[in-house]
Order: sequence, then C-alpha cells, then structure tokens
Amino acid sequence: MKHLLFSIITSGMLFLSLGIHAQQMPPIPVDTNVIIGKLDNGLTYYIRENKLPENRADFYIVQKVGSILEEENQRGLAHFLEHMAFNGTKNFPGGKEGQSLISYLETIGVKFGTNLNAGTGMDETIYNINDVPTTTTGAVESCLLILHDWANALLLLDDEIEKERKVIHEEWRTSRDAAQRLIDSIAPAIFRDSKYAQRMPIGLMSVVDHFKPQVLRDYYHKWYRPDLQGIIVAGDIDARAIEQQIKTLFSSIPKAENPAERIYEQIPDNGEPIVALAVDKELPMNNIMLAYKRNPVSSDKKTTMDYFVYQYVTQMIGQMLNDRLQELLQESNPPFAFGLANNSSYFGVGTKDALQVISVANPNKADTAIAVMLREVKRARDFGFTEGEYERAKANYLSKLEKQYNEREKQQNNFYVTQYIAHFLKNEPIPSLEDRYALAQQLTPAIPLEAVNQIMQQLVSDKNRVLVIMGNEKETYPSEAEMREIIRSVDGEQLAAYKDNTVKEPLLATLPAKGEIVKEEKDGDRQTLVWTLSNGARVVVKNTDYKEDEILLSGFALGGTSSFDDRYLAEIKLMDDLATVGGLGNFSATDLKKNLSGKNAEVSFSVKQYNQSIDGKSNSKDLEVLMQLIYLNFTSVRKDDKAYQSLAGRLKGILPTLAGNPEFVFTDSLMSAMYFGNPRMTIPTAQEIDACNYDKLLELYKSRFADASGYTFTFTGNVSGEQLKPLVEQYIASLPGSASGEKPQIKELPTRKGFYTNSFTRTLETPKATTAIVYTGGMAYDVKNTVYLDALAQLFQMEFTDQIREEKGGTYGVRVRHEAEKLPVEGFTLQFQFDTDPGRRTELVETMNGIVDGIRQNGPAAARLQKVKEYMVKQHTDNKRKNEYALKNTWQYYVYQVDLEKDYLQQVESLSEASLRQFADRLFGQGNRVEVSMSSDE
Repeated sequence: MKHLLFSIITSGMLFLSLGIHAQQMPPIPVDTNVIIGKLDNGLTYYIRENKLPENRADFYIVQKVGSILEEENQRGLAHFLEHMAFNGTKNFPGGKEGQSLISYLETIGVKFGTNLNAGTGMDETIYNINDVPTTTTGAVESCLLILHDWANALLLLDDEIEKERKVIHEEWRTSRDAAQRLIDSIAPAIFRDSKYAQRMPIGLMSVVDHFKPQVLRDYYHKWYRPDLQGIIVAGDIDARAIEQQIKTLFSSIPKAENPAERIYEQIPDNGEPIVALAVDKELPMNNIMLAYKRNPVSSDKKTTMDYFVYQYVTQMIGQMLNDRLQELLQESNPPFAFGLANNSSYFGVGTKDALQVISVANPNKADTAIAVMLREVKRARDFGFTEGEYERAKANYLSKLEKQYNEREKQQNNFYVTQYIAHFLKNEPIPSLEDRYALAQQLTPAIPLEAVNQIMQQLVSDKNRVLVIMGNEKETYPSEAEMREIIRSVDGEQLAAYKDNTVKEPLLATLPAKGEIVKEEKDGDRQTLVWTLSNGARVVVKNTDYKEDEILLSGFALGGTSSFDDRYLAEIKLMDDLATVGGLGNFSATDLKKNLSGKNAEVSFSVKQYNQSIDGKSNSKDLEVLMQLIYLNFTSVRKDDKAYQSLAGRLKGILPTLAGNPEFVFTDSLMSAMYFGNPRMTIPTAQEIDACNYDKLLELYKSRFADASGYTFTFTGNVSGEQLKPLVEQYIASLPGSASGEKPQIKELPTRKGFYTNSFTRTLETPKATTAIVYTGGMAYDVKNTVYLDALAQLFQMEFTDQIREEKGGTYGVRVRHEAEKLPVEGFTLQFQFDTDPGRRTELVETMNGIVDGIRQNGPAAARLQKVKEYMVKQHTDNKRKNEYALKNTWQYYVYQVDLEKDYLQQVESLSEASLRQFADRLFGQGNRVEVSMSSDE
C-alpha cells in the first residue's frame, strides 16, 4: 500500500501547488555543524560542538536493541543488561579490582540518576553521561572509555548478577501499579499477532530470578555490536579531536562475524476494529484510547522535502483536532473529563504510527465519551478543518519555530542529542535551525488547507482502528461487543460540519490610564533596576544574555488562603482550579486561547497557603501581550457559569475512584499525619465541590489581587529597562493599589512535632510496603543553611543507594526530598520515601535510622563529601547561566532580603565532616520525626 503522503504527491495536488514536481523533490539539508561518520566495523557517530552550557559535554551510546529482540526464555534480559552496565566494566571494574564508573564520575561532579542514567525500551536502549566538565583533566577521555566499555567490555560477573536480581525485583514492585497491570492486560489486543504483546521491558520475574549468567553474556555479545550502535557527543569540545579519539578507541571493537539479523517486528493491519476492556480496582481514573494505525514513512523516504511537509501537515492535524476536543471540555456537560489528540508512534513502538485520541470519561459515561471521540474524528475526516483553525495552528507552529531560531546560538546540548538519536534510530531529518526556519517560512504559506484535509481523509479509514478502555472496577463500561456496536453506529451517522468562530478583537479594547514610576534605583552589585510605582507595587528588572529571546516573570505578595475563615473551606481548596476557568475580560477560555494563537506569551496566577504567586514568560516580540495578561488577571477575571459547571463536574467525576488508589491513600495518610488531619491539606471531596459557591470563590480570589501595592514583579531575560518602562506604566502601575496598604496577616497551620508513627495495612494488588520518613524543624533561611541542607540530602541519597539498593537489594531507590522554608516560619523539611517487600520494611527502616545516626554522630565520609562538593560547584556554575536561576535568586533577594547567591561557593568550600556533623545534629536533634507506612496484607 502506498504511503499516504506519497499517494497525494502522485496525484500532484500538494506539490504542484508549490510549483514543484514530485520527481524534483530536493533533499532536506543536513546540519553542517554536526560531524557524522561510520567506522569500518559499522559503528556510527555524531559529534557536535556546542557552547551551552560552557565547558560541558554530553556522551551517549544508543543501541538499536530492546526487549523486542528477546526470546520467550529471555524476557527481561535487555533491561537486566542495562542495569549491569553500571556494575563492572573492563576499565571500571569496581570492588577490589578498581574504581567503578559511578564512583569515578562522582569525583568529577557527575551524579548517578541525575547526569548518569540509561533506559530500555522495546526497540532501543540508550545510555547517557550528561554535563561532563570538559576542562577537568581526563574527563572527556574517560567518558569515551566508558562508552567503549558499554559497547563491548561489560564484565557481567556472577556475583554482581545475583545482587542485581533483587534490585530489578524491587523495580518491578515499584512500577507494578494499576496502569502497568492494565497495559499488560491490553497488550495482546493492541499488539495483536506481534511479539510486542509479550515484550514489556521489565520482563518476567521468573526469568529474572532464574536465568543462568551465561545466557545474559550470550545475549550481550549477540546484540551489543558496532553495526547496531551509535555514539553521540555534543558539547563544548573540539569535534575533530573527538572524532579522532572515537576512531582510535572504537575501531578496536571487531566487526561482528555472521551477525544475527536485526529484524524489525511489524504490527499487522486489522480489517475490523480491535477492541479491548480491562479493569483494575486501584486505577485512579479511567483511560480511553482510540487509535487509527498506519505504517510509518520508511527510512529511505525521510530525506526529501515531501517528508518535511508531511511532518508539518500531520502536526497541524493533531493540533487542530486537539483544539476541538479542548473546546468540547468547556461545555456545561462535557462528554469527558479530559481529552487529547496527537499524531505519533503507536503506543510508543517504532514500526507503527497512529492518529490517537485519548480521553478520561465521566463516571459510567464511557459509551458517551467513545461516541464523541469517534464523531469528532469522523467530522474532521468528512468535512475537514476550517481556514480559521488552520491559520491558528500555523501561527502557533511558526511562533514556536521563530523562538527556536532566535535562540539558535543558545540551545542546550540536549536539543541536538534528541535529534541525533532520532536520526540514528529512524533516519529522522536533522536540518539546522536556520534551514528549518527558512523552509517553514517558504513552505507553510504555500500548503493549502485542501491538502491538509485530503491527508486527514487518508489518515482515518474504517481499517486499522483500535479502541481500548482501561477502567476502575467501581464504574460500569460497555462490553467489547457494545464497543463494536458504538463504532458501527457512529460510522453510519450523518454529521454536520464544525463551525468555527474566529476571534479577532484585541485583548484590551481600551487601554487603562497609565500609572507612574515614582522611584528608580540601580543596584550595581546585582545588576538590577528597581522601580517603585504610584500604586505601591514594585518592579525589579534584571537583564541577562543567557537566552536570545526569553523573558521570565515572577510575581509575589504575602496573603494566601491561610487567613480565610474555615467556613470557606470548599472555596479555598477549589480556588486555583476554578477561579479562572471562565477566561479573562471579554474572552471565554476557548476564545482566549484562539486570541493568543501565534503569540509566545503566557501567565499563571495562584493563591497558595501563605502568598500569591505569578509565573509568566514571553519572547521579546510578545512582551506587551504578557503585560496585558497580567493586567487582565488582576482586574478582569471573567465569570462563566457554564465553564464552572463543566470543570466542577469533571473534578467531581474523578474523585470517587481516587479512594481506591494506593498512592492517593498513602499521600492522604501522610498529609493527615503531618497536619493533624487538617481538611485544608486534603484533596477536595465531592461534597465540597457541591458546597462550593462560585460567587464567593471569585470574591475571595479577587480579594487577593484587588490591591497591587504588596506585589513585587521580577523580570529576567533579554529585557531592558528602556523596553519595559512604558509597559510597566501602562499595565502594572495602572493596577488598583494603595502605596500605604497594610501587609496582610498570615495564619500558620499547625504541624506535628515530636516523634509519630502510623503503620497500617491495606489490601493491595501488588505486595508492597511504602514508607515515608519526614524530619522537620526550625532553620534560619540563609545561604549557609540552604547549602548545608542540599549537601546533606545528597549525602543521604548516595548512602541509601549504596547500602539499601546496591548492597541489600532492598528497594529500587530511596527518594530524598528536601526544602528550606521561609513561610510561614523559617525551617526545613527532609523526607525519605521508598517501596519494598513488606517483609523487609522494618529492616530497611532500621538501616536508614543507622545511616542518619552515623552522619549525626560522625559526619560523612571525606571522599563522599568531596564528591558532593564537586557536583555542587559544577551545578552552580551551570545555574549561573540560566534565567530561571537568576529569577529565583533575584525575587527572593528583594522579597525576603536573603541573598542565596552571595558566598555560595565559599559555603560549599566550608563543608567538612565536622561542620556537617554539627549541622545534622542541630536538625535531627530537634526531635521531629514522622513515619508513615502502608503495607499490603499478609
């Protein structure tokens, strides 16, 4: 069967409209800044010089090897092999034989899990070492050596294999939630007559537990070979020097003799729709997936301009269909609680693409959701999209591309690495940003809506349809026979065309009366400009050159919901979700989105427990749009009963099934323990949604933005005072406010002190114990304490990884979270959380307690502390070139009068075994420890 686009090309419709004949299609240019080569043994490499971040590089090895290549008695070996790549290689053996690669990389500031990781899919396995300091002696050479060892020199020792079996068992336990169980259930349907149905990467624990080590070694040597491997290096390096090193190092790997054929598993077409229904009592909300499968464009046809156009057109179709679904959600009684459409790979596999529609149905209304999903796809196929929809989609596409083009010299390494991975695995095009932008500007205006609609007709047919429901046992769903009947019924319906209302009026029809800047201050040390406005608000401007076309905004004011009376509990808990659902000014939420098409500006307002916060961003061109959105959010939040009822109903619909979800139950129990069951800290109930008064909610919300005098607005990025000044006078100084306004009083929510334990059991589908240990207390909010708390958390993460994961095989990982707190009082939170076998929970908690006591009494090991310091210095150097980091430090300085940047490196240098021991003792000595554990029934 011909590929969709190429049948259109044969008809001549699309490219004749561009004045080009199909047989004359020029190739998509390849970015000349990337060096691409292939060694005699078949290994491919990509090398890119890139200066952002400075003195850093990323190293990848991509294997065209995934779980799909496993035989039935090997299920899980591809993933197991990925784990073993970190447990001993020829040049980094670990143990008594020498330094492990994890230990070495930590000495140069590369952290396991953050900068060093790997992932196994069904079609590929990818290993990465990111943010390597290229100025550190030997670092680049050592990382290339690690890639070499991953390619051909894993040790795969018996004792290391035995230890890793336990770790993978615990990864299975952690990941074996309701969603994963249901995916396993529906896989035989969605991947019918294909090996994909039985090749989930985690594999079978019966194989993981019992395979002989030689079987893993044989799998490694069979599939990890140069002709299936790609090396990617991107960063602040000498590309030609790296190329020579790759040739020298990797050419020594022998070319495979009589290699096994790498067969790409196909998913057969289906004439009749495939349907599947699976339920699980622990699923938090249902998921309905409708897919229209198609064969992807073959690799050899991805090099010419017709594929560039095809990518553009399918992206337009996905976006326009998605916009229609979002519009349906604004109805007073929407057909589903959530809807999404996209064009992408079919369920993540590489040998099939699909137009996919996903929804969350309202309770017991899956039949309605399915019918609407089918209708909207059929409507788009039968009648096509409208000119207004297409113009908005094009504008969004070009706006995003323009921003990338403007920042073409400031792209991070990962921007390029992602493209090279796709090129190696699927031969996806890799033009430069200059070429991509030029092509888009040339081709996009010339591609008519008729061509887009014709492709839509061919993407959607009566063949290759798949409909799947994954649901919760508490709800009722149509049977598989009834699902087929819904499809047949909708197929026979006569639909009406979609009617679009194009929005053309300006965001603000009338500009507000300008305010004034009454005081201007320049801070030379911080390189900021500070304005005090006539309404009492304050604006801080910090110009940077970190990005060419990025402006970030943070707004802050004390207040929040803490001082609202408890009788408004429902309104308090639903405020952030429902307050702005009606849109702004004269625009509904749907119309506002249409108005903002092609504009790169967004802002979000939030009322938190103790403050209000504003987050926004824009490019330089759309800065005034950002300012107008700020003004409208302060002054013109729109009431829309229809939109309110829609979202409130959707929220109410998903709440009942949450009660059966173990993660929800555990989180609710933890919050109850921390806050004495305070209802302000729990998820809203259906009763609270019913009790919520929309008018009162809006009144309370608006009260927090009625007076701008307490607000500090901080702008960072490529914005100057000269550029911003007239916009500040027009849109921020004009906000209502009183320069003499009083600071609002905040009311502290009581939190638990002392030692507290709550261990309970619950019937779970997967045997598991989940435990959280939370330490809290007072701590001054300053640069020293934030540095010391960060270092302490990293030390615990490393200790837990070594002792609990690697040595004991007790968990897939302990999650360590920490926070230095300013509001409502200065303090800290340090939390450890992990999953394990219920029978080992007590053992692991005792081990963790011992680690805490050890650091409190003796401090950390010197070598481990030095690794943490190395990482912190490296990360701080990178952060200093990011607008996000500059924004946070700037607003906190002017709001909290705390400088978290000054003396940072000095504080890191001051870290020692003795100073951290004293710091840990001061924190843990306050005696505030909450432990909550949920275990499955015996």
